[in-house]
Amino acid sequence: MSRTRLFIRTIVLASLAIGAAPTASAASFPAVVRAVLNSQTDGRLASMGPDQRLRMTDCVIATLVGLPGGKKRYIVEGASLDEQQDRFGEVVQEDRAKWKQKIAAACSKIAVEQNDR
Repeated sequence: MSRTRLFIRTIVLASLAIGAAPTASAASFPAVVRAVLNSQTDGRLASMGPDQRLRMTDCVIATLVGLPGGKKRYIVEGASLDEQQDRFGEVVQEDRAKWKQKIAAACSKIAVEQNDR
């Protein structure tokens, strides 16, 4: 293979890898948040019935769409579910619990509904 072809091939493969990496992280962010929330065994979320819990989880995920990409990657790149949970908690609580407040504002109606268990 000529040097020019090899160079072009390398550039194309590198650009595809760079372009694919953020998409993969962004695509997996909702799945990670869902896993974090589904793993909760105590607290308000754990006491919700299946339908209410699903709607609450969907609401949290929708609210966190506005979270900066770097924060999403930080959560997703946790090595284990425990680390992802810790990172999720850090991100939601930082900056005077800015994202926790946004979640509460967006999802509070679901949280106060009658339990459907």
